[in-house]
Amino acid sequence: MTTIFDAQTESMTAITDGWYNQLAGSLNLSTQYFQLLQPPAVPASDQNLWDCLNVVPPVTLKFNRWFYQQPTFFSQYAAVVNGLSFPESAFIEDIGADTYLEWKAYLDSLAPRPPANKLPSVWFQWAIVHAPSVANIGRSDLSTQLLIEGAQAVLQPYEGPDGKPADFSPALPDLKSTLQASSGASFRFDSASDDPDVSNSWVPGEDPNYFGIWTGSSAAFHVSRKFASSKITVSVDFDHFATVPVIPGPWYNSSLLHQAWASQATPPWIDSTDWQNYFGSTGSFTQAVGSVVVADGITLTLTSDAGFTTAEQAIIESLAAMGDWPVYCPVSSVAVSNSVSAGPGLLTIRFQSAPGNPVVLGFNVLDIRSYVGAG
Repeated sequence: MTTIFDAQTESMTAITDGWYNQLAGSLNLSTQYFQLLQPPAVPASDQNLWDCLNVVPPVTLKFNRWFYQQPTFFSQYAAVVNGLSFPESAFIEDIGADTYLEWKAYLDSLAPRPPANKLPSVWFQWAIVHAPSVANIGRSDLSTQLLIEGAQAVLQPYEGPDGKPADFSPALPDLKSTLQASSGASFRFDSASDDPDVSNSWVPGEDPNYFGIWTGSSAAFHVSRKFASSKITVSVDFDHFATVPVIPGPWYNSSLLHQAWASQATPPWIDSTDWQNYFGSTGSFTQAVGSVVVADGITLTLTSDAGFTTAEQAIIESLAAMGDWPVYCPVSSVAVSNSVSAGPGLLTIRFQSAPGNPVVLGFNVLDIRSYVGAG
């Protein structure tokens, strides 16, 4: 169903929402998760790719990377991990001081002393006989203590100015291999029959924070409005495309992030207000990238019947290297080429990405509850 927008609706909103729906439908992407990346990323190294994936995505259908200054996933995860603690005093409070003294005496009698990762099970075996009423809570406390300390230890080499870079899966060679084994896609967009209704998407309503006709331009510019109000067609061919899961590297502990999300208490939080700061409705860690949508060997040809003046045509042509609607991919290397030709009543934009150069078109975004496996 085509939605008719009233005169107050920004024309670039309608045309971009129509493109969003067309892309999602053509690539079998769910509008309950899909997010456009503007401009796309064309990573040339593992680090380039990981820098793209290492983000807490904003709550928007179109992630304009010039507008949104988002924190990294690593920085938010590390802050959460370092904001957790399970002190011995909390363990003593849960099991009772007398039981604690008996437990410590038992531990001291063991030779050799059990390693830290065995303490929850050693405790449970002892407590089920000597303190059955607190056997479960004691095991839970020791497991949480072990989980926090282990995650913090693994995280340390990645922190500080000389820390290792936060890595993710996939690495660039793996992403290229996945794409080469994936099928292609071809589809067509026509503004005369598109569907700009995003009211049932994961972020219903309009999102004004995107570009106009070229990267960095305003959607309110006269030339952008003229372009968006014209009849636009786009033919698209992908040699390959794939949706690839994004998995943080060995610095990440999914069990601990779940524990942090599941409990607002102190402990495990050092400061109980931090849960809201990260996971609350206005928190800084409410979304995460579940998977990445990538294409290789893109050929895109756009036509518009807008009556651009000679001066407007010259501006558009001169700014082609900045990247144009709908992908906004700048010419930053031999991997990407943009060209514009214009004449009376016809504008043609051609975008190509060289084979073997993955183009990150967008993300599938999960809310943090789903990301940590809580539903």
